[in-house]
Amino acid sequence: MKTRYITLLAMTGLFLLFPPDGYPAAPAPPATKSEIVAVYAYGIVEARHHSTLSAKFPGKLEKSLVQEGEKVKKGQLLAQFEARDLEAQNKVAATAIEIAAAALAEAEAGARPQEIKAAAEQLAEADAQLAKAKADWKRYERLLAGKAVATSDWEQYRLRLDSAQANRNGAHQRLLLLQEGTRPETVAVLKKRLQLARAEADHSAAVLDNARLTAPYDGVITRKHREEGEALDIGQPVMDIATLDDRYIRAEIDETDIGRVRTGQAVQITADGFPGLTFEGKVIEIKQQMGPKKLIPTDPAKIIDYKVLDLEVSLPPDCPFPIKLPVNVHISLK
Repeated sequence: MKTRYITLLAMTGLFLLFPPDGYPAAPAPPATKSEIVAVYAYGIVEARHHSTLSAKFPGKLEKSLVQEGEKVKKGQLLAQFEARDLEAQNKVAATAIEIAAAALAEAEAGARPQEIKAAAEQLAEADAQLAKAKADWKRYERLLAGKAVATSDWEQYRLRLDSAQANRNGAHQRLLLLQEGTRPETVAVLKKRLQLARAEADHSAAVLDNARLTAPYDGVITRKHREEGEALDIGQPVMDIATLDDRYIRAEIDETDIGRVRTGQAVQITADGFPGLTFEGKVIEIKQQMGPKKLIPTDPAKIIDYKVLDLEVSLPPDCPFPIKLPVNVHISLK
């Protein structure tokens, strides 16, 4: 019985494998398509604000006042170049402003009552001297007519009269100027001098300000390129500053994966420099323009000359990754 059952099963199997003519073949099992569950991207840690502070003044770095990793406030003095000559020029410019301002104020205020009184007294004395000189000259003129004195004596008194007249005219002119006040033209010139002094002081202060390096915003000093005593030219880097509380991942998606990525998708972030650590993030922004690949993976097998699209991925605040660290990004498609 057992043998007949086995024989029946064998015949049934042969029938299914090799059906006679007129019988349909058994349907083949459906083909399965592999499902893509994640997209790989290569990225780098970035900061929203990251700046390289460069020298605006040629010379020796006299003071470096911060250390790497130090938190700084906007406007804080970070470094200073040697600029003693500029500091002296700045003081001279400030003094020039004071002198020009004092001269203008005196001109606009006009003469003091004491000055006018003194000028009036000088005019009265000059009038008296002129009257005496006239009287002496007339007396000698009569004497000369009677040939009682020499012509040279008369000429001497004539010169005294001319001198007294000139002194009287000068005293009278000084009194009039004091009574009328400073001429508008003179005041205008003094105003221009004050403006020029202020402009020169502003220029001196601006040049001196270039010798001081200050923080453009609140942040952290991430790198120092130079130390005290080093000489720099304009444009050479001194230090880097960044905001570390708003770090994110800038990743590049190959053009073949663009249609699979959406904002809000979960992301796993790893870095070769931090083995065993995985952090969770999300796709927060997808850029709108394709471009060439700029981030080069360290694994040569992953270097493919595709067009890429940049996207941004959030990074947890507790993540220890420093800025500019290369990372691996796995975007979940589930």
